[in-house]
Amino acid sequence: MNPRALALIVVVVVVVVAFVVWLVVRWLGSQAGVRRADFDRLRGERDLLARAIAEIDEKADTYRDIDSVLATDVRAIIRKLNADRLDMSR
Repeated sequence: MNPRALALIVVVVVVVVAFVVWLVVRWLGSQAGVRRADFDRLRGERDLLARAIAEIDEKADTYRDIDSVLATDVRAIIRKLNADRLDMSR
């Protein structure tokens, strides 16, 4: 067989395989169930919630001398949330 024809066949096969792999990856990405816009929106909501909890934590530290039931409950919730976050990141 002609070496030039063999090289051309190999190149065509590689291009076809790469195209099929690209199609499969695109198809799997579309079937994953989460669209990019939904993912970005949820990530934004997560960031807002994390920022709000950080602000609540700062306010609870500011008023640490207040011994009210609400302040005690808020501190307990924040401690549990921080412990759960640490467990999730492991």
